[in-house]
Amino acid sequence: MTVVQESSIISRHVFLPILSMKFLKAVRLDDSDARLYAAEGGAAEDGEWVVSGGYAVCDPAAGHRRAPCHCATTFVAVKSHGRCTIAEVCDIDPAAYEGLRKWLIRHFVEDLGAPSPEAARAAAEDECAYTADLAAGFPDEVWISVNREPTADGVGERYSVFKRLMIGAHKV
Repeated sequence: MTVVQESSIISRHVFLPILSMKFLKAVRLDDSDARLYAAEGGAAEDGEWVVSGGYAVCDPAAGHRRAPCHCATTFVAVKSHGRCTIAEVCDIDPAAYEGLRKWLIRHFVEDLGAPSPEAARAAAEDECAYTADLAAGFPDEVWISVNREPTADGVGERYSVFKRLMIGAHKV
């Protein structure tokens, strides 16, 4: 007879369920974004993580800071800071989300001159949380576009939703 002894060691690891989060990725159907946004730092790469870009929006009531400016109709890439017209709603894991937040903190401090690391952290957290909340309101794998307009409260955003384009059996 074989006796199997169970271990008396209790695991100290707590396994938490993976939180399902959504975020946005740039969609590039052709080179039109590259041509259109060349004077504004370029276009986001296809599949690059993007945020709503509220931090990069001009005051529409006061006018744009420079021409041309497409802040009213674009999303902003986290790493390249390029712009895109169409974003896809997709899942993101918590580690990738945290990485995006850190990239934005660095961008706000080093490139945009945030008054303090704490202010940059708060702005990055707001931007990432807003984008995740926005994406959570849409089904997976749809494409969205944005149109920003002045409102009595500041800037209003309207989103158009499109079914993901399919050609044959291949996703575009």
